[in-house]
Amino acid sequence: MDCRLKTTLVGISFALAATLAAAQSRQPPADPAVASSEWAKGNRVLLGVTQERLGFSAQWRFQRSGNGDIVLDLEETRAGQARAGALMLVANGVLLARDVPLERGRELDSFNGPLLMLQLVLRLLERAVPAGPASIKREMPIDAAEHDRAVKVSTIGADGEFLAPWRVTGQIGPGADGQVRFELQFVSANRSPRGAPYETRIVGIWQNASPPVQLPDTMPLRGWRGFRIKTVVTARGAMNAVGLGTSAAMAFANIGEVRRRVADWTDQGARRARWQCG
Repeated sequence: MDCRLKTTLVGISFALAATLAAAQSRQPPADPAVASSEWAKGNRVLLGVTQERLGFSAQWRFQRSGNGDIVLDLEETRAGQARAGALMLVANGVLLARDVPLERGRELDSFNGPLLMLQLVLRLLERAVPAGPASIKREMPIDAAEHDRAVKVSTIGADGEFLAPWRVTGQIGPGADGQVRFELQFVSANRSPRGAPYETRIVGIWQNASPPVQLPDTMPLRGWRGFRIKTVVTARGAMNAVGLGTSAAMAFANIGEVRRRVADWTDQGARRARWQCG
């Protein structure tokens, strides 16, 4: 094994604190995310997303705990089919699901889709109001555009790219208890020159609440299914592609057991790496 080649699951913080993965594109590279952005510090965000051309609508409520665990409550309708439930990312190593039907082998997609949209929204807010949420004292219009650089976002083993030229318009204003309320209309180019532009309407509430949501070790997980997030190797022609996937469903008694199991898996992986590298 070449010890220079490692696949690492980088802990994500539900916003833009991590450096975005670079992706090859015919367009100039996107600006890197700003780790110190005040928008990235939000720990409660509600998004209502509508994509009429795709027949898709959703309401997603994101909550991040003090240690970075993420709870996502979702209601979605796609092509007339509705679903609702909750997902939870614990210790960056296990995806938990309750009442949400998931496609076997693609469980992460149900979490990555909303998270990519959340990152897009925070990037747009960062661009439109760079002074941050504290600077918003009254309702004001938003109108920002980019002709050259794509908006790139990245989550757990998944990347998203919204091509330039793009434009975001709408309204933003202060709410109660430090909330920021906004309505956005986002339009970006299609990868195909003849394709219709990508359009989405977003209404939302941003908040950096104190205290954040609490997820104690004693929280029971009855009714939740767990999926370990792990490295997977997929054959692509003569080459192997390394990415992230999930295990078969497993049960956990409580959040504390999830955290202990993730710590054990991490320790086992570190020991194997030391042994393989000599």
